[in-house]
Amino acid sequence: LLGGRAGEATLPRLLGYGLLTCPMVATWLGLATAQKQLFETPELMLWRQAPISSIAGPLQIFVRAVFLSTIWSTALAAPFVVAVMQRSPAPWPAYALIPIAVITCTVPLLATLLTVQILMVRFLAGRWLRLILSGVAALASVAFTIWLLLNLFSTGSDRIEEVVAATEMSERMPMTVNAAATMLAHACNRTLQPGHLLNALLWLAGSLALFGVGASIHSRAHERYIEANRPIWRRSNHRWPTSLASNVRKKELAQVLQQPGALIGFLLFAVLVFVLANERVLVSNILSQSRIAHAGRDIAAMLTWWFLAVLLVLYAHMGRLALWDGAQWPLYMASPAKPGWILRGKLQAIAALLMWPLLLVACAGAYTLDVDLQSMLWFLGVALAGTLVALGVVAVVGTWPRLMRPDAEGQILQGGKSFVAAMVMVTAFQAALMPAFYLWVRVTQHVQSNRITAYQVGTVMPWILGAAILYGLLVGALGLWIGGRNYRRLLAPR
Repeated sequence: LLGGRAGEATLPRLLGYGLLTCPMVATWLGLATAQKQLFETPELMLWRQAPISSIAGPLQIFVRAVFLSTIWSTALAAPFVVAVMQRSPAPWPAYALIPIAVITCTVPLLATLLTVQILMVRFLAGRWLRLILSGVAALASVAFTIWLLLNLFSTGSDRIEEVVAATEMSERMPMTVNAAATMLAHACNRTLQPGHLLNALLWLAGSLALFGVGASIHSRAHERYIEANRPIWRRSNHRWPTSLASNVRKKELAQVLQQPGALIGFLLFAVLVFVLANERVLVSNILSQSRIAHAGRDIAAMLTWWFLAVLLVLYAHMGRLALWDGAQWPLYMASPAKPGWILRGKLQAIAALLMWPLLLVACAGAYTLDVDLQSMLWFLGVALAGTLVALGVVAVVGTWPRLMRPDAEGQILQGGKSFVAAMVMVTAFQAALMPAFYLWVRVTQHVQSNRITAYQVGTVMPWILGAAILYGLLVGALGLWIGGRNYRRLLAPR
C-alpha cells in the first residue's frame, strides 16, 4: 500500500506520523510525574543541604525524566519509523539519526512542561494549585492509558486508515516533529545537509536553556511547595479504633483521602473503565461467540474487563505494603506490634480499594451490555473470589525481601527493583488466574460442535462459583502466610 504512494511530502509525513508518539509520551510524563518528581523526590532535601550547585537537584530530575521518556518514545515510535525507512530504502547511516529524532521530539516539550510547573509553584503555590496540578496529573495518566490501550487493541484496518490519512494530511506537524521528520527524510534520500541536523540540535539546546531558567528558581519553588503542603480534608476529635489492624487500615484509607490527586485519579479511572467497555476492548471475540448463551458471554466479558482493570491498579496498591510506606517504616520497626497484624490491616485496606474496579466494571456492564440481574450476581461472586487471588499475589510479591527491603530510613531506593517487582506481580497474577483462562479455552473448543444454552449456563455457574471461592480462599490464605513470613523478615533488625 505504501510502496505505491509517491511524492516528496509522503516520506516526511509518514516519519512524522510515527514520531507523533514522542510528544504524547512527553506530555504524559511531564504532566503525570513532574509534580511528584520535582517536589517530592526523597533526595531533594539532601541535595539542598549539600554543598553543591542549587541546579544539581532539578538537573538530576530532568535527566531522569529525559531517560524515561526516551525509553518510552523509542519503544512506541522506533518500530514504525524503522519500517518506513527500510521501505525507502534508507542507507545505514540514516538509522543512526533515529535517537536524535526521538530526543528532538520529546525533550523540548518535556523541558517546557517541567519549567512551567516550576514557575507556577514558585509564584502561585497554594492549596488550589496543588489540587489543579494533581487533577491534571491524574487526567494525563488516564488519557495516556486510554490512548495506549485503544491503539494496542485496534484492528489492522483501522491502523492502515490512520497511516493513509497521515500521508494525505495538510495540517502542519508540530515544529519539533517536523524538524526531526525532515532530517530523517533527507537522510533516507541521501540529501542530508548540515542545516537539517543543526535545526534539530538547536531545539535540544533551546530546551536545555529553558530548563536552566526553571532550575535556577527550583529551590524557592520547593520551599513554597512545602509551605503549601497542608491536608485538604481534616477531621478532629475522632476516636480511632483500638484494634491494630483496624488502625492500620484506617491510616491507609486516610492517606488516600488526604491526597486530592488520588481521589481525582479514582474518578478518572472510572472514565477509563467506561471507555474500555464502550470500545469493547479485549471482549470483541467473546461477544461474537453466537453459540454461547447471552448470559455466558456477558459474564465472560465482564470478568475480562475486571481482570484488565485490576491489573492496571494492582501495582499501585501493592506499593502500600512497603514500597510507598517509607514515612512510617521506622515506626513499624520500633513498634512491639506483631508484623502480621500490620500486614493484615494493609491488606484489608487494599481489599476495600479493589472494590472500586469491581463496582466500575459492574456499572459498565450494566450500561453497555444490559446485563440481567442473575448474570450480574454470578459475575460479582466470581470477581470477589478473584479479588482474594489478587490479595494473595499482592501479599507475596509486595513483601518479597529481595525486591522490597527498605533502607534504614524506610526508603526503597529508585532503581530496577521496582520495575522487576511490577513484572513479577503481573506475571504472578496472570499465572494465578490461569485456571480461568484454561476453562475459557475449553469452552471455546466445546462450542465449535455444540451450543451452550442459558439453562446450561445457570446449571454450571454454581459449580464455577464454588470452585472459584475455594481457589480464592486457598491462594489468599497461602499468600497471607507467605506474606506474613516475608513481612517479619522486612521488619526484623539487621
